[in-house]
Amino acid sequence: MTRLVVLRPHTHAGKAYAPGDAIAVSPAIADWLIAQGIAQREATTDAIRTPLEKDYEEVGTAVASPSATKNPNRIKEPKA
Repeated sequence: MTRLVVLRPHTHAGKAYAPGDAIAVSPAIADWLIAQGIAQREATTDAIRTPLEKDYEEVGTAVASPSATKNPNRIKEPKA
């Protein structure tokens, strides 16, 4: 889901949103809302991210999953 901030009054899924309201939508709907000038991406700052989100960004993306590093069907490149 993509988090957006509504820029002008908008109804989504039967619920009315006012300017400044946050809304979570699929990436395709987010692109459409932005293109229509109805919403913009929510600013992501350290102040609104949770500690878990910060940890995941710092550590989780840098660590390869065990299944990716120990693939029994992996063919190694021959040494020259």
